[in-house]
Amino acid sequence: MRAAATRRQFAPNAMITGQGEDSKQFYVVLHGQIRVMAGSAHGREVVLAVCGPGEILGELSAIDGRPRSATLQAVDTVDVLLIPDARLPSLCDAYPRIAWSLLQVVVRRLRDTDQQRAEYSGGTSTQRVVALLLDLAERWGQQVADGVRIDTPATQQKLAETASTSRESMARVLRSLRAKGLITTGRRWIVIHRLADLRAMGR
Repeated sequence: MRAAATRRQFAPNAMITGQGEDSKQFYVVLHGQIRVMAGSAHGREVVLAVCGPGEILGELSAIDGRPRSATLQAVDTVDVLLIPDARLPSLCDAYPRIAWSLLQVVVRRLRDTDQQRAEYSGGTSTQRVVALLLDLAERWGQQVADGVRIDTPATQQKLAETASTSRESMARVLRSLRAKGLITTGRRWIVIHRLADLRAMGR
């Protein structure tokens, strides 16, 4: 892939590509984090995922030729490989392992989307926020002395939109979880102290 790619760097908060734009290349993240966002039926922009090193983005448009289904924005300084969509068929023919890897990426994202739709579309605001925290812990959590730490680049507003709730409800739920000793929060980080108890709350 590197032989067919161009390396490029994006500054923090830079727009990499926009939802609805025509696709010319797909991306492999080398360094940094990329926020994946899409417009909702209510006109809000929802954070679908935050992707990091080793992940492939823009693969759907590269495969079917349709416009971008999501906006990609750099969270911090990001280095990516840009691979022209037109090179994908020949790459897959020459290296079948690439085709298999792309298929795994697509299937995983479809499963993640189905799970998020189920978790974030129903239940109480508390259950939706808890589901989001558990999802973030699984994806980005790091074991620390007092629990699982999540360093999240998303603002509280973006987290609320992802959990299909308001910023006020998000703040209320986080305040309640702090009062119960389940979590500690800071600027762009959360530590979950009792993961099992949090899972029980999300049921």
